[in-house]
Amino acid sequence: MVININNRPDQLYLKTLTVLYVEDDPETREQFCEFLSRPVGKLITAADGNEGWEMFHRHSPDIVVTDILMPRKDGLTMAEEIRQIAPTVPIIVITAFEQTDYLMRAINIGIDKYVTKPVNSYLLFECLLECAHRLRAEDQLKLQHQREIQQEWSKHNEAVAILAGGIAHDYNNLMQAILGYAALAKMKVEPGSEASDYLQQVEKCSDDACKLSRMLQFLGTDYLEEMQTGSVMHCIEDSIRRTLAGTSITLMCKYPQDLPEIKFLHHHMQLVSSGMATNALEAMPDGGTLLVSAEQIMVTEEDFMALEPGSYIRIQIADTGTGMTPEVLSKVFYPYYSTKQKGSQKGVGLSLTLCRTVVMKHGGIITAESNPGSGATFNIWLPVSV
Repeated sequence: MVININNRPDQLYLKTLTVLYVEDDPETREQFCEFLSRPVGKLITAADGNEGWEMFHRHSPDIVVTDILMPRKDGLTMAEEIRQIAPTVPIIVITAFEQTDYLMRAINIGIDKYVTKPVNSYLLFECLLECAHRLRAEDQLKLQHQREIQQEWSKHNEAVAILAGGIAHDYNNLMQAILGYAALAKMKVEPGSEASDYLQQVEKCSDDACKLSRMLQFLGTDYLEEMQTGSVMHCIEDSIRRTLAGTSITLMCKYPQDLPEIKFLHHHMQLVSSGMATNALEAMPDGGTLLVSAEQIMVTEEDFMALEPGSYIRIQIADTGTGMTPEVLSKVFYPYYSTKQKGSQKGVGLSLTLCRTVVMKHGGIITAESNPGSGATFNIWLPVSV
């Protein structure tokens, strides 16, 4: 096979994709399985349309290659069903010239590519490359959009941080004055009196308000402090253990001890760890397991991530809790978004926002994935020190 050097990026991308191949003839299926398994990342096979539909549901392949005439369910019926739930998945059909009616039906369904029998392996490979090229271009557009959103979010964060920090500073000064006057007033009244009790409540509410203002001041931190270079996992594990101490949550940690060091602010990363542990604790009120794992990962342009290419530590914090609906998941990092009743509880909905702010200021990103009833996993990428 002659390889076009201009197709090299598409060939590499094709090696990351999963392809479903549906063919009822055992000999043909075996022959093309050997051929298809080389250029693609993962090959899944099926003997007819029914089995192909089941395999599609089970594995969510990126590309489908199917014969048309098959027992039980033909390839076009299967393709039509796939189109209803996955309208953008490329589908390549293998057909014969005399199958005119099937060809018109394929056009109406929106089949992407056609390969005629007898099948030319090189032409089939070219069809796969064209599909890979389209999928790679779509991923590049998604990545560009993600990076634009990330940049806008960073600008928004900076503006909010300046505003929040300034307001919190003045607010904290006012609350300190209220605390001071309340303490002076308590000296003028009888201990244990009704007035003394009222002043004690003023002090308690003022102290809660000061804690909340310190959280807001944190958003405005300018990171002028010198970052330390060290093992971030020791910091994270210690903080999570302290947060979960005395609870019914089982903590499991799995990461290599020789992970490279990174630059980070110790107490800020403690806040992230504590926030993650608190979030997991609320998701597992009846107990459960929290798994903390980490590994070093090289991020490249081909990974289509909202990160600069380079070496990163990816930290995964996974709980066995109640999970999140897609709606909750899409808003989980929004300020003051919470599924809990706020009531008199101060600062509900700020924890994960602060975690995201810290991670972004360290040059990383944080993402969440979850399904209802299946727990939640938070992924944190932090750049390795150069």
